[in-house]
Order: sequence, then C-alpha cells, then structure tokens
Amino acid sequence: MEFDFSPVIEYLPTLLQGVGVTLLIGLAVAVISVLGGQIVAVITLYTRKVVNWPLRFFIWLFMTTPLLLQLYFLYFGLGELILIPAIVVGILGLGFHYMAYNADIFIATIRSVSSGQYEASRSLGFGHLRTLFYVILPQAFYRALPQLSNNMIIMVKDISVLSAIGIGEMVYVSQYAISVTFRPFEFYITIAVIYYLINLMMEAGQTWIERRAAYRR
Repeated sequence: MEFDFSPVIEYLPTLLQGVGVTLLIGLAVAVISVLGGQIVAVITLYTRKVVNWPLRFFIWLFMTTPLLLQLYFLYFGLGELILIPAIVVGILGLGFHYMAYNADIFIATIRSVSSGQYEASRSLGFGHLRTLFYVILPQAFYRALPQLSNNMIIMVKDISVLSAIGIGEMVYVSQYAISVTFRPFEFYITIAVIYYLINLMMEAGQTWIERRAAYRR
C-alpha cells in the first residue's frame, strides 16, 4: 500500500476550518466548565441541603453517564421539545460534562484551604462573600490548576465526539474528505498529528501557568 498525501494538501483549508471549530469550541467549553465548576462547588459547600443536593445529583449524573449518551439526550431527546442548534448542544453538553468534573475538583481544593484563613479574614472585617472571592477561591483555583489543565487536554480530544451530531470539527471534516478521496489513512494520520501538536501546545501552556501560579504563591 502506498501513501499519497496530495489529497490532504488539497483539502487542507477544510481541515484547518475543522481545527478552528475545534479550538473555538474548546475555548467556550473551558470557560463554561471552569467558571461553572467554581459556582457549583461554592453553592454545594455553602448552602443548605435542599439547594446543594440537586447540585450533587448533577455532578453524580454527568460523572457516571457516557458523554455520547448525554449529547444524544440533549440533541435528539430535548430536540423533540425544542429546536437547539447542534453547535449549542455540543458546547453545553461538553460544558456541563466537564463542569461536573471541575466542580468535584473545586470542592476538594476549597476544603483543603485552611479554615484558619477564613477566620482570620473575617476577623479583619471581610464579609463572607469577600472572604470567599478574595481569600478562599484564589487559593483553591491555584491548587486545582494541574487537574483542571489535565481535564482541558482531555476535553479537547473529546470534542471529536461531537462529530456524532454533525458538528464540523476535525474528525467530521476529515470524514467528509475521506468520503470524497477514499484516502482514510492519510487523513487519519494527519488529524492524529494535529491533535498531537495541540496537546504539546496545551502541555506547554499548562507548565507555564503552573510555574506562574507557583511563583505567585
């Protein structure tokens, strides 16, 4: 069998478009999952059971069911009740999925911050919310960085699952190119290399952020 990468070069603009879609979705999901994870963690830890139990159920549900099933439920299940664009379903589905994982991380790191710091902050005149946002959450965020970064690297690879609901990310556009050129190995190898390069860049970014966080401490 001979490899011929000329079709890959021909469809390179299409592949780059898929890369752009993947990165934009990844950025949106990262913002939703990290900010949402912090909010869910704070509400879970600092509210009454009648409020935090539903959120604990949310975390349990998204951590114990497959991502593909969640996407199918949102797109095909809720799609019978309300028309939701596939791109919105993809971002929200991945966002909720990783929000649950990130919330679990933040719950652990918030608990790891010494209670003495909370008491010291309150004794200096800080209110409950100011203590949370200026003392507790920043430290919890820095402690969560390694796990959050690993989650984001895994999340970018999970974006390929969105091809199942017709979103034009890298795998989806490569499948289209393969259906026209009949050169699957060349396109799959190219996509694998692109994912590898994205992972390398994200790992480098993770290292830089962790060093900056360690310096600020």
